[in-house]
Amino acid sequence: MALWKAISESIDFAALVNNVVSYLPTFLAQAVAAACVLAGFWLGFAIVRRLLKLYFGRIGMPGPVSVLLVTLLRYAVLAVALVTAASQFDVNVSSLLAGLGVAGLAVSFAAQDTFGNIISGITLVIDKPFVVGDWVEVGGVHAHVTKIRLRTTTLSTFDNQTIVVPNKQIAQERIINYTLMPRIRVRVAVGIAYKEDVRTARQVMLATLAGDQDVLAEPGPQVVVTGLGSSSVDLELRFWIEEAVRLWPKQWEYTEKCKYALDEAGIEIPFPHLQMFIERTQGLEQLGEAISRR
Repeated sequence: MALWKAISESIDFAALVNNVVSYLPTFLAQAVAAACVLAGFWLGFAIVRRLLKLYFGRIGMPGPVSVLLVTLLRYAVLAVALVTAASQFDVNVSSLLAGLGVAGLAVSFAAQDTFGNIISGITLVIDKPFVVGDWVEVGGVHAHVTKIRLRTTTLSTFDNQTIVVPNKQIAQERIINYTLMPRIRVRVAVGIAYKEDVRTARQVMLATLAGDQDVLAEPGPQVVVTGLGSSSVDLELRFWIEEAVRLWPKQWEYTEKCKYALDEAGIEIPFPHLQMFIERTQGLEQLGEAISRR
């Protein structure tokens, strides 16, 4: 009771009520103005969102990208609407914007990798270098695309390994999409000895393709000399097939076939070897004599 008496004596409740009553019309007017501002922004955003959805549908914008862009626009409009509404209550908007700017700068530095991956994800979805199910080569890795998210892309290798790669890294790599161009050329490298005839080896290697319905007649198969190695003449059997996914099986199959065909034809497939020549010197002669006397 003593405390309440002290508080009541220190506060002039009559003056406080008069001040509230006198300020109430101003506050109500500011509240109405702020509500009108928020309603105006909401109505404008609703109209713009509908127009954007129609435009995105007309240009074939992917669903995840259109949803993300509309969401970003909604947050931007909400931030501007709140700042504008706050200005109706005589709030120092300049200080508020400065604080938000500093906070936004700090967040951008802390999450720059995340933002970079999201932007790269949007770019990948819009440009469509690949879609889910495509066989691609990214950074030397051959895999099928299983998921495309805004921040990461999931790949599944032929060894059934799941690889999750940040979109920023994929966007900086060279991407080869084998699904877009299913026709592909198979290369089978074989080396023969220098003493062998290249023309005979060519005929033997081309004969291994007989009867294979997967090998295209045009462009026709060929065997070319790709180099003169240290111990072999390097040949390459080249032919085209329709299904890119059969590249590796065909390469393995014809590497084995060429090996057997060349063996049956008596054409040597050399292995790397070295020849050592020892020069006859006085020191070696003396060493030989010393060994022979033992």
